[in-house]
Amino acid sequence: MKRREVLKMATLGTAGAVAVGVTSCCSSANENETTKTSKMLRKYTNDDFYVNGKLSPEKTLQAYKELFVHYNYPINEFLLNNIFITDFELGDFANAGMAGIFWYNDATHSYFAHEIFLLPGQMIVEHRHVATEHPAKMESWHVRHGAVFTFGEGDETPNNPKTPESQKDFITVNNAMELKANGINTLNRAEAAHFMIASDQGAIVSEYANYHDGNGLRFTNPNVVFTDILGNI
Repeated sequence: MKRREVLKMATLGTAGAVAVGVTSCCSSANENETTKTSKMLRKYTNDDFYVNGKLSPEKTLQAYKELFVHYNYPINEFLLNNIFITDFELGDFANAGMAGIFWYNDATHSYFAHEIFLLPGQMIVEHRHVATEHPAKMESWHVRHGAVFTFGEGDETPNNPKTPESQKDFITVNNAMELKANGINTLNRAEAAHFMIASDQGAIVSEYANYHDGNGLRFTNPNVVFTDILGNI
């Protein structure tokens, strides 16, 4: 099976990647992370991405290219041909949106490799993964660059980062953990609700998991529809 076909075996929905109230390991910062780059990433607004009310593939892809250059992340033909970008059809891409790539998604042997790309302040909307004919997806996240806050089950933590106004009525978990470069975090249990929001420097996050079955993806916000504007998923 061709790699491209494998990538399309599952529909991401909102979450090939995500976060939560979790078990953590090695969640320390890389002190040199912010000194590697010459300038801060800018905070985008929705005006940067929508043309006549429609999300622009060109403008969104360019923003992620700026993220990649900022962190010296390799850009190659495979990445550009397979990256997906979504605003979950919520019309708030600067605050609720993501990009990513499924490096591999194997149903037979049940393993999954995914990279998550988040612009400054972007949130992957709250969701969970339930069992289908495949086990519920269990995830770990490994921050390569930037930083994120993962939200999940547990007691509400103090001084949580502000979440997008568009999602305030659709957040059910408030236990947050900051995860900086080289930090690793794991979902506390399968089928738990969770989400992730990037710091003001954006984030590039590797996700490790068992098979991602799009049929098992459930969003808290009933208005969410996953549509990849680049057509790669």
